[in-house]
This record gives sequence, C-alpha cells and structure tokens, in this order.
Amino acid sequence: MIEPNSLVGNSVQFETLSNVWMVAIYPLIAFAIIMFGRWQGFLKTKPVTAAIVVLSTLMSFLHTLGVFNVYKEIIGITPTIGETFHWLHVGALHMDVGWMLDPTGFMMLFVVTVVSALIQVYTYGYMEEDPNFHRFYAYLALFNFSMLALVLAPNLVQMYMFWEMVGVSSYLLIGFWVSRPSAASAAVKAFLMNRVGDFGLLVGLLSFTFLTWAFWSGDAAPGLLSFPALGKASEYLMLHHGTAIFSIVGLLIFLGPVAKSAQLPLHTWLPDAMEGPTPISALIHAATMVAAGVFLIARMYPMYNMPGGEMIMTVIAWVGGLTAVVAATIALTQFDIKKALAYSTMSQLGYMVMAMGLGAYAAGLFHLMTHAFFKAMLFLASGSVIHGCHHEQDMRRMGGLHKTMPITAWVYLIGTIAITGVLPFSGFWSKDEIVAAAFSHQTLLYYIAVGTAGLTAFYMFRTYFMTFTGQYRGHHEAHESPLVMTLPLILLAIPSIGIGWLLSGFFVTDFPSFATLITAPASFHHHAAHHINWTVLGTSMVVVMGGFAAAFAMYSPMRLLDPALFVNGAKPLYTLFSNKWYWDEFYSFIARQVYLTVAQVSAWFDKAVIDGLVGLSAFSVNMSASGLRQLQNGRVQSYLLVFVLGLLLLSAYTAVQWLN
Repeated sequence: MIEPNSLVGNSVQFETLSNVWMVAIYPLIAFAIIMFGRWQGFLKTKPVTAAIVVLSTLMSFLHTLGVFNVYKEIIGITPTIGETFHWLHVGALHMDVGWMLDPTGFMMLFVVTVVSALIQVYTYGYMEEDPNFHRFYAYLALFNFSMLALVLAPNLVQMYMFWEMVGVSSYLLIGFWVSRPSAASAAVKAFLMNRVGDFGLLVGLLSFTFLTWAFWSGDAAPGLLSFPALGKASEYLMLHHGTAIFSIVGLLIFLGPVAKSAQLPLHTWLPDAMEGPTPISALIHAATMVAAGVFLIARMYPMYNMPGGEMIMTVIAWVGGLTAVVAATIALTQFDIKKALAYSTMSQLGYMVMAMGLGAYAAGLFHLMTHAFFKAMLFLASGSVIHGCHHEQDMRRMGGLHKTMPITAWVYLIGTIAITGVLPFSGFWSKDEIVAAAFSHQTLLYYIAVGTAGLTAFYMFRTYFMTFTGQYRGHHEAHESPLVMTLPLILLAIPSIGIGWLLSGFFVTDFPSFATLITAPASFHHHAAHHINWTVLGTSMVVVMGGFAAAFAMYSPMRLLDPALFVNGAKPLYTLFSNKWYWDEFYSFIARQVYLTVAQVSAWFDKAVIDGLVGLSAFSVNMSASGLRQLQNGRVQSYLLVFVLGLLLLSAYTAVQWLN
C-alpha cells in the first residue's frame, strides 16, 4: 500500500487521494443538515431535503471518479493505495484509522453510489406523501455514509465499526413505519438475527487478534488487523496454532457474512424486512447491506484462500450453494411480489457466496455488481407496481398491467431476463462464470447451480406473467408511476442489459474484462485469457429455457397447464416450500420450547435449590444466634451460676480421673 505522500510534485494527485475519506463524509454532512434543519424547524421543503441527499451521493460518485482517474495513473506501482494514521496504542500494539482502495473497493464505491443515487431519486415519488419524509431521507444518508465508510476501511477493526453502523441504519429503515407492528417486528428480527452473526464475527476477530498478538506488536509491525498484512498474519496463525484453530477462527469470522448476506441458517430476517418501504428493499437487499457480507469475504480472501484454508472454502461454497437452492424453492410459492424478489435476492447471494468458496473470486464479485443493477431495478419496479395498484402486493390481485404500466412492465421484463441469465443480458456473463467454476471444482454444486438457474427462470417469469399479462384482477384502477419513479428504472435498465458484455472481455477491444480489472489491475489494457465452456453454457441455457417454458405454460395468458397440478401433484414439496422449509417454526420451537423450558427449569432451580440453600443458611445462623443470645443476657448472677456449674463439672471430672 502506498501513501499519498509518495506522489511528490503533483499537488492535484496528492489532494485527490488525501481527501478520499470525503467520499463517505458527503452523506454524513447531508444527514447532519437534515437532522439539524428539522430540529431547528427551517428545513420544511421536501424537494430541498431530497436534493441535499441526492447531491451528497452524486458528490461521492464524482469524487470516486476523480480518485479513479488518479488511480489509473499510479496503478502500475501497486494495485492498492491508502493512508492510515495511528489512532491508539495498547502496549506494544497500535491501531490505525484511515482509508484503503483497491479494485474491489472501487467496484463497490461505484455500485453503491450509482444505485443509491437512483434509488434516492425514485424515493421522492414513492414517499412524497409520507409525513416522515424528511426523516426517511436522513436515514438514507446515514445508511450511505455507513456503507461507504465500510468499503473504505483499511482494517478489520474500522470495518467492524461501520459494519455495526450499517446494521443500526438498516434497523431504522426496515422499521421506519413504526406504527405497523409487522414492520417493528421485522426490524427487531433483522437486528437480532444479525447480532448472532456479528457476535461470531466479533469473537473471531478477538480470537484472531489474541492468537496473533506477537505478529501485530512492535514498532515496525503493521496496524492491528490491517488488510494488506492479513495474509502474513494468517500464515502466522496457521504456523503457530495449527489448521484446526485457524479454521475455527476463519469460520467464526464467516458468521458475520452469513447473517448480513442472509445465508442459511441466519436468513429468515430478509423476507420479513420487506415490511420496510420499497426503496429500502432495493437499497438494502440489492446493492448495499446484503452485499457487505460478500465484500467481507473478499476482504478475508488472503486468509480463506491460502494453503490450509480448504475446509473454510468448502464450508463457504456449500453454505452458498444450499442457500441458493433453498431460497429458489421457497420463491416458487410466494404470491407477495416483494417477498418473491426477497427470496430471489437470497438465492443470488447464495450464488455469490458459492463462487467465493469455489475460488471464483472475480465471478462472485462480477455477479455482485450485475445483480446490484438488475435487482435494484426489479425491486423499484415492484414498488412502482405497488404504487400504481394502490399499495397492493399480492400478485393474485394484479395482472394485465403491461397495458396501464408499460414502462414498468418493460423494465421488469428486462430485469427478469437478466436475472435468469439469458444471453446477452448482464446476468448471463456473471452467473454462467459461477456455474462454470462449479463445473470445474465440485460436480454436486454444479448440479445445484444449474438446477437453481432453472428454478430462477420459473419463479421470475411466474412473477412477470402473474403481474403484467392476462386480465387485471385488482379492485382499484392501476396507473403508471410518475417520471421521478420511472426514470431511475430506465437508467438501471441500461447496465442490466449492457454491462455484462461490456466487461466480458470479448466484444469491446479497448475495454478490459471484469476479471482483469478486479484481479490483475497492473495494466488496464491487458486482457486475461477468456474461453467459453460450451458444455456448461448449453446445459445452463437448456435448463433456463425449461424453467421459462414451465412458467409460460402455467401462468401466461395462453395457459396450457393448471398450476394446481403442481400444487396437488407434489403436495408434500409444495407444503414444504410454502412454509419456507419450516425455518421460522424451527426458530420458534427453539425460542418457545427449548429456551422457555430451560428458563423454567432454571427458574425452579434458582427458587427451590439456590434460594433454598440461602434460606437454610439464614435459618441455621438465626437458630444458632438465638441459642447463643440466651448466654448473653447481661445478668451477672446468671454468669456466676454458669461459672459455678462449670467449676463443679470440672471438679467432678478431675475427681473421677484421680479415682481411676
């Protein structure tokens, strides 16, 4: 990692890099202005509030572009740049704060700022009538600050701080409509479920620090848990404590991404989080919060992907693969359009995590980026549908909306095609790379990935056909959303269509592939070798087309099969899927039966045994004191009587001994 001070003689480069931290500060300033303005009562105009937040995000985006231009000039020196300052010392160990940027960080900054800005524009139309409009935009700005600061963190200590801030911000946004019990419950559920994962993350970080204390100590040692030194610290941990301890620490840290990215078994908060406003569904569940888990796995790659980390990588791959297929099966049975998309998000996150576990680093991050665009568009399109149908979310009371909402219908169709991985849309290039990686490394995961692709095509086209084709089944007249809501959809449709082939490395000769940018950034004009696995491509496309054909046959206006055939013909499976594999019931059983039973037994033990022993001790002391109190009555004649009796007994004892 280089310091900006090495850019001697170029004040523009120096200032640009030295102020990278401002990328995160702009939204924080917007948050402060809105909160202070509301407190003082002078910020009353909704367009001004929205403009402040949107401009802050655009400033972050433009600043990122400026840094990127400088970065390209110095990238031949090193792929990672940053600046840190000593924060505090603990004995021989020191902690640093600052910022760090590498290709992965740049990708995240671009995705977060672009998607967030479009969502914030969309929010103006969606939340315009809400009485807490200003507070909502303030929370959006706070969330943006937390996420951007997390991306810029140069070490795990600083990243953990903003990791928790992202969690708090998401809690405020999910439970924004506090008057709804379901929203308040969903916010608490998300917060508690993430606390489970974050506790594992914290224990893992503390264990890592304790076990590698000697490595981080000393004047010449790197700052505590700094990312550039993570590989050597992991080698130290492996060498001095063995593979078993190394794997345990790595898996504890992995618990953080499991919860944040809604992976099995800490996933049940994500669908319930749909109780929040739709812009939050797009922001949290497409490009930012849930992607933070995958980003942390990427940051931990020097540890996970080193020799000896095979067990960790295997666990990561299988957790991702199982999450992908389980979420896809649940999505088959959902009638709430937002919950169907929520389980879709969970499934796609499973793809990303599986890719990281298989060693397909670039493919996992590529899918993170493409998914951010088309899934944000799908969520916003669903919000447009809900807005146009007077807050109706049940697809059984929709249908035929392509006539009254043509823009929303077209962009939703684009997003559906993209997520199913149809050539040449963006999802094809990223998801098929993951499927190819599974084909090369783990046969069973390959079958899971291909099967999940078919399920994805089925449930996504099911949502499209039920919502936009056929006859309208609603009770209120539907209408297209205003331009402030449809324009972000159109803009998100552009990368959903073209960013995949642009970064594929095949078609644009002057533009490198995503894999080249993310893993080999020494030259922006060097192209990594590319090839297409036609077996994987052909199999995947056949399965996807099969999923589309099944959805078309069951849910299109030209219905050839009755969906009830699936429901009745595979009743046990449908029941299992519609009940979400009974995960909520399992956690309810743990909480109500196991936990409450243990609590009741503990309460009885505390009352009967612990309190009983304490009471017995008090009774014994009281009885002993009562007896002794009779000897201390303050009467001299009683003391003399006892003295004489004692003397007589002693004399009698002495006489008996003498006679014997």
